[in-house]
Amino acid sequence: MTEFKPLDPTACGLFLVAIVSLPLAIMQFLDEGVPTAQFFELIGVMIIAVAFIAYLAQSNFGFTVFLLVGSAVFMTGFGMGSWENIAFALVFFMAIYWSVVAGTPHSLTIICFTTALVFLTVGLAGIIGGDYWHWIIAIAATLNFLFNIYLSFALALEGKIKIV
Repeated sequence: MTEFKPLDPTACGLFLVAIVSLPLAIMQFLDEGVPTAQFFELIGVMIIAVAFIAYLAQSNFGFTVFLLVGSAVFMTGFGMGSWENIAFALVFFMAIYWSVVAGTPHSLTIICFTTALVFLTVGLAGIIGGDYWHWIIAIAATLNFLFNIYLSFALALEGKIKIV
């Protein structure tokens, strides 16, 4: 009889984060606002589900980070405020330290950084104001998309793409 081993849901979670980042980046580059509230709410719930699968797979880092990301995305759908965005950004910046200490791939540490940048720029845009923030948010969201899509493919293809 084969022993059951829970599937590592990291690739799925990273794909979902990439899905959130891409339309945000495109819409910000075009200065067309943000995706719908329902989009953020649904993807947020899906990322939270991935967090609980990571828990079952005994991935403390995956559980915690995906639960934070899922919660932040979900709350974005409900109109999360500027200071709440800043709070999530600060926690994601602190997750960088945990990522380094835990010895995760460098690309995952970079993803913590780019995720923090997205929430930081959205928060600062609301606090400071100005017409230029959509460019900064677009760049941060694009970087977040690129790193998430890279690592998700690398994990999903199990060694066919080098994980950095």
